[in-house]
Amino acid sequence: MPQALAASLEAQEQPGRPLTETLLEALHSKNLLLVLDNCEHLIGAVGTLVDLLLTRCPGLRVLATSREPLGVEGEVLWQVPTLSVPEPGRPLKLEELRGYESSRLFVQRARARSSSFATSAKDAVAVAEICCHLEGLPLAIELAAARVGVLSVSQISGMLGDELRLLNSGSRTAPARHQTLRGALDWSYALLSEPERVLFGRLSVFAGSFTLEAAEAICRGEDIEQEDVLDLIGRLVDKSLVVARVAGKDIRYRLLEPVRQYALQKLEESAEAEDISKAHAVFFLKFAEKADKGLNSPAHTAWIAQLETEHDNLRAALAWALERDETDLGLRLAGALGEFWYIRGHLNEGRQWLEAVLAKDGSTTALARTRALARAGYIAWEQGDFEQATALSEEGLALARKLGDRAGVAAALLTLGTVALYRNNCEKATALLEEALALRQASGDSAGVSRVLQHLGMAAVTQQEFVHAAALFEEGLRLARETGDKLEIMLLLGQGALAYIGLGDYQRTSALCAEALELSRELEHMHGLAFILHVSALAASAQGRPLRSARLWGAAETLLEALDTNLSPVGRYYYNPYIAAARAQTEETAWEDAQAEGSKMSPAEAIAYASLSKDTAYTPEHLPAAITKGIPLTRREQEIAKLVAQGLTNRQISKELFISERTVASHLGRIFKKLKVHSREQIKELLQEK
Repeated sequence: MPQALAASLEAQEQPGRPLTETLLEALHSKNLLLVLDNCEHLIGAVGTLVDLLLTRCPGLRVLATSREPLGVEGEVLWQVPTLSVPEPGRPLKLEELRGYESSRLFVQRARARSSSFATSAKDAVAVAEICCHLEGLPLAIELAAARVGVLSVSQISGMLGDELRLLNSGSRTAPARHQTLRGALDWSYALLSEPERVLFGRLSVFAGSFTLEAAEAICRGEDIEQEDVLDLIGRLVDKSLVVARVAGKDIRYRLLEPVRQYALQKLEESAEAEDISKAHAVFFLKFAEKADKGLNSPAHTAWIAQLETEHDNLRAALAWALERDETDLGLRLAGALGEFWYIRGHLNEGRQWLEAVLAKDGSTTALARTRALARAGYIAWEQGDFEQATALSEEGLALARKLGDRAGVAAALLTLGTVALYRNNCEKATALLEEALALRQASGDSAGVSRVLQHLGMAAVTQQEFVHAAALFEEGLRLARETGDKLEIMLLLGQGALAYIGLGDYQRTSALCAEALELSRELEHMHGLAFILHVSALAASAQGRPLRSARLWGAAETLLEALDTNLSPVGRYYYNPYIAAARAQTEETAWEDAQAEGSKMSPAEAIAYASLSKDTAYTPEHLPAAITKGIPLTRREQEIAKLVAQGLTNRQISKELFISERTVASHLGRIFKKLKVHSREQIKELLQEK
């Protein structure tokens, strides 16, 4: 280092005198900015020299680029962020590509590679997918663009998942470490100590982000003690191989996907890949089972958020269990996640996982199978597949009775009773549900009791026993509030509203629907929201407000279509007279137009409209009021929307809120979608109206 610096400064070495003294003499009286580029492979030598120079040369300033800090006193770190990327899965218009740094770089490099390159609307989607998958890494994006001309943009997008093979052709004049993605990662990997290399490989088992607690539990071993994990992760963060991000009150870590693929190859080359993968699956099984218990508690919302955050890790654990025929682990994990999948509307995914593990042969505890059967049956019912729901639940009931598993028996009876109810067989439904109720009351399962009471209340409503239905609702609601089961509170509020419609108490109906709508917004439970909108449509019909009824009906039916399900036979039987009465109160064309208006509403718009008291179409001028009430946007999205309205860029917002630019871009994409706007200026206009 001293020789290289002396050569750059043209400082002549003097016989018998240390070269560092010559450098200090040359720099002592100068006001100079010294730029040191790419320091990580000589980090010790650079740090020692810079520390000496800064101590003795008051006019000297140093700007150093490195994959890790120099560790010199007075050093100020500025993390170079990845490029901004489009929100994954968001439909992107061609002109919107220019709003993201990553897509601008890809298009620029692609055009340099092929002068005939032009982005079409179809290409815009593929470019967005490439940039999202490569997570805004400039080198990876440049290497992907270098394939244009040999491959179409769609072909490049389709090959993602094997970046180390795809991204291996860069500029011949660039340093070797910049010619391929593997070369860049090999360069960084070679600079790691052996413990750092071991942990780096083990961390690749995580899909998405992870906590320190998870890393300590999964990645410790004979060569790495649990207490060493934090220090080693810190070193990998310093070396830019692991990303650390603030998530609420905690820090979460992750490897960018191209980096994770490289680390995974290193793990698979070792003899410990299976042990680490199993430790990962066991850890997340314990997490899922703990979270499952928490879903029926006042901490419901917090547990849902944690499950969503860990969803990719949970998927990875399930996939490993299926591939390795770890049947018991897979059944327990899928069974523990069934409630989460139901609540969040991940019905197709949840059902596929559950049926996949149930189809596996192998040694397994019957109790785990009973639980998985109960979850699978309930989700099949939710999707309107009553035949499959019955088959799964009857198998679960027989197995639970054989085991003496009272909780399993009650769960199977609840699903079978619900299926009978939704097939409009109220007598059979009531008998099955009352048996389930007795079992849950005997076991002291208050949360389970409230769920059975809700379905018994629906049976009573269907039979027009409204006083009895209201009594069941009040008792069920009391228990649900005690346990903090917000989903059940929402569903009970809808059932209670139906009872009070039958009793002609529209003031009570309105209050129950208002609370249920607010809960549906908080929980984002689309099937539950469809139920509340249907109930609100019936209430509007009963009060002689046909157009309001039509709009709410249209919004509810559209939600069910989006969930790939439809109204049950009992729903049609009970709801149709109300809807027929509403249609009879107005012209057919007016009804159809109003229903079409409702069908175009987003869930947030439907909630906002259902909360309005006037018979009016839901139009953009209602959005400011909706924002004020927090209906379409989360608290964080509201903060970002306000900063956008103030004219701040994504980078400025990231600094203001201490989050990454990528996170800002993701939130902004959701804001655009929820508010149905296409520009930052439109957000500003909406907030100005407010």
